Amino acid sequence: MIGRAVLVLAVALQAPRAEMTRVPQFENDRAVSWKSVIPPHTESTLHRHDRYRTIVGIVGGDLTTVSADGRRTVTRYDTGRAYWQEPMPPGETHKDVNDTDRTIELLVVEIKN
Repeated sequence: MIGRAVLVLAVALQAPRAEMTRVPQFENDRAVSWKSVIPPHTESTLHRHDRYRTIVGIVGGDLTTVSADGRRTVTRYDTGRAYWQEPMPPGETHKDVNDTDRTIELLVVEIKN
């Protein structure tokens, strides 16, 4: 029984960890679009958004943004609903965290300046 538990643990530790992915949709001289697939219990690296953008919930859920100084904000993205977001203030960064047990999928369209 102990040998089986060790084997199961070893296999689990070797399993690839789910990561957020960005699936390109289109890009032209006016806009760029991608689908973000955000598996459960994953987080992005620190980044920023310099452009105006629309986000559409393909598979909605609660996504947490964590600022560089640790401030946490939860945004609910409803399936089928569109959201408008402005560029982040200069110098500000955040990471996206899916603390839920469900995959979230968002379609993003950023307006180029």
